[in-house]
Amino acid sequence: MTRQDEDREGAKPYRTYKARRPRRTQVDDELAGARPARSRPQPSTNGRDDSAGAPDYPRQSDKAYHTYGPAPDDGRKGKKAKKNAGKASRRRRRFRWWHIPVAVVALLVIAGVVFTVLAWPGYQKFDRAVDKANKRIDKKTRAQLSPDSGWIWRNGTTLALFGLDAAGLPGHSDTIMLMRFDPKTHTINQLSIPRDTLVNVDGYGQTKITEAMWYGGPSLALKTLKDYTGIPINHVVVVGFQGFPRLVNAVGGVDFSVPQTVTTGAGPGVAGSTQRVVTFQKGMHHFDGKNAMLYVRIRHAYAGGDFTRAARQQAFLQALQKKLMRPSNITKLPEIGKHFMSGVSTDLKTNQLLELAYLKWRASNGKKQVLTGAFGWNNGQAVVLPPSDAEKQKVIDRFLGN
Repeated sequence: MTRQDEDREGAKPYRTYKARRPRRTQVDDELAGARPARSRPQPSTNGRDDSAGAPDYPRQSDKAYHTYGPAPDDGRKGKKAKKNAGKASRRRRRFRWWHIPVAVVALLVIAGVVFTVLAWPGYQKFDRAVDKANKRIDKKTRAQLSPDSGWIWRNGTTLALFGLDAAGLPGHSDTIMLMRFDPKTHTINQLSIPRDTLVNVDGYGQTKITEAMWYGGPSLALKTLKDYTGIPINHVVVVGFQGFPRLVNAVGGVDFSVPQTVTTGAGPGVAGSTQRVVTFQKGMHHFDGKNAMLYVRIRHAYAGGDFTRAARQQAFLQALQKKLMRPSNITKLPEIGKHFMSGVSTDLKTNQLLELAYLKWRASNGKKQVLTGAFGWNNGQAVVLPPSDAEKQKVIDRFLGN
């Protein structure tokens, strides 16, 4: 092999040159203004070289740089150079702004698929419990409800909540509360009606509003509540005596601060027997289901009567809702819902309950009001006389957000 072949064998696909300081030419001086511009010599037409003795100007056809192709070589090095050039081209691709939303959507889709696979068994279990609760609502009760104006999570809804003093019907409604879910203001307003409020019950005359549930079940209770407040009601939830403590126990109890010391009696206290006295001291307490039920049902006059009882129920319900929404309880919600729904009657479907949970998650604290009145007597019974129409309408407007 000759020296020329060895040089060619080790040759690179490009040539290198050492940079050196360029010589200053007349053109540089002219551009800098040092010399007056001189006309360039024109090519000779008679065969003579007219450029002899003229400055060495670069020709119009000359480029200020040189281009070089790959050195002559076999096919292997040429393919390698093309491959490296392709990689460099891919590395030079610029980042586009739309890469971000595409990546976010892809991640959300993946997360949705994973969540569906993991949560589907729990959803089915909860859905079966809700279906059983739906069957406990009869046609008469559904006839008293007004249809929603679209999706709950977009348009809101009004819910009537009744808490019974028995495991099931027949029973009195110890707790009567309206809840207004408003997605536009991100609030959940609550309006409590004292159980001893004197109202007109259709077919039974003037009596306590709690009696409506006893006489005619949820359908008559809903009709009486609508006639008294004038508020259309979209959904109903009736919680049995055992449903509330089951829910409290299912979330591991509720930490709640008692605003003032109150005392109540525990046990049946019938046939001359003495009830056990239970005192809730002012301060923080951890309530299990049994004690929570005792606390929210206190209604004796020395404990503030029905008015403060309604306020206690609203405050405890808010603490319970916060406990339900804790991240540690999210995975337990299907099992919690299963235990709770066993003592509940409602027309709400599973998806509608999820919509309410979404609104609760987004909502800030709303207005909590009690439709109070004056204490009085009716047929030898202590009752709560309703407020004037003007006062009642003022409270209802605040509840509706007007």
